[in-house]
Amino acid sequence: MPLEARLREILSLPTAPFNESAVHARIREAVRSNPRLRDRVDGHGNLEVVYGMGRPSLIYACHTDHPALRIDGPNTAVIEGGIRADALVGARLATFGDDPVHPEVTRVIERGEGSGGRVRLKGATKLKKGTPLVLDLPPVSIAAGKVRARAIDDGCAVAACLAVIDTLTKRRWAGTVGFLFTRAEEVGFAGALGWVRETRYPKSTTVINLEMSNARPHTPQGAGPILRVGDRITVYDDSVSLALEATAKRLLKKDDGFRYQRALMDGGACEATVYARGGFRAGALCLPLKNYHNHAPRSGVAREYVALADAENMVRWMVGFAKDYGKKDPAAALEKRLDKLYRKHARRLIRTAREGEGR
Repeated sequence: MPLEARLREILSLPTAPFNESAVHARIREAVRSNPRLRDRVDGHGNLEVVYGMGRPSLIYACHTDHPALRIDGPNTAVIEGGIRADALVGARLATFGDDPVHPEVTRVIERGEGSGGRVRLKGATKLKKGTPLVLDLPPVSIAAGKVRARAIDDGCAVAACLAVIDTLTKRRWAGTVGFLFTRAEEVGFAGALGWVRETRYPKSTTVINLEMSNARPHTPQGAGPILRVGDRITVYDDSVSLALEATAKRLLKKDDGFRYQRALMDGGACEATVYARGGFRAGALCLPLKNYHNHAPRSGVAREYVALADAENMVRWMVGFAKDYGKKDPAAALEKRLDKLYRKHARRLIRTAREGEGR
């Protein structure tokens, strides 16, 4: 299935922290229709999918939730995830299902620290405590090179994973690669934290986290997906970053339409930090996102959006890296290059060492 079709399929589904069954069900439909795939659900509800035979040593990981609200009393709701309470005032919400209820946010009760908090609603009296609510925004649109939807973060990464599987299947690739779909990331990496504590995958496994990250002047939309070397907490495995960039450079030579960026995306943190702190070989790719967590440029809420070309190039990168993985060792090549440089200058360096003492 083409990426655009996967995007429309996944981005149209409602999702909220701890309420991600619609997205997981759609992923499992893809598994059932493809004999090259198998899946399992761990004890925390995270979904693992494997393409090919055996246990993969490379896993692409993304989350399946998006910031939302949850009814916690008569006409009140708590915010789950990083949406500012003040941005929600006047916003229309929707329950899940074919016959949604549409309450409206009337005022802020509690702002929370940085994000989150509680809000007062109108029209939610009959909704049960615990009912999830999503923003009632226009449907998915793909036009003028932009993909717009209520929950690009991280639904676009889910769609990219399915598009990678589609591409590998079409090409009859004989290798093995894993895909991890985690839950409740938006409330603090809950699913990923559960996975690293429960999984039996060895620490030598490479986990590439896929995210949407707030676009900045030095990481603009349209300049390609980003090799994320770290976030505001952690710098990721340099050997993994070197290997990802080696694939990107190879793609640059063979594909005129391929573009990529490299940056420390320190505006926030992502699940790659969890995998890195858990002892895995962690790396990350991300797409520059606008209207991050549905915050409109001036006030209120709006759909998130990314550049379609950036998403397409992320899929190319993921496919290319899966094929390249394990064939070459860019870290070893770099070590060899550095050793060669040392040997070139060592004799002269030692001979003139005392000059550093001012003699």
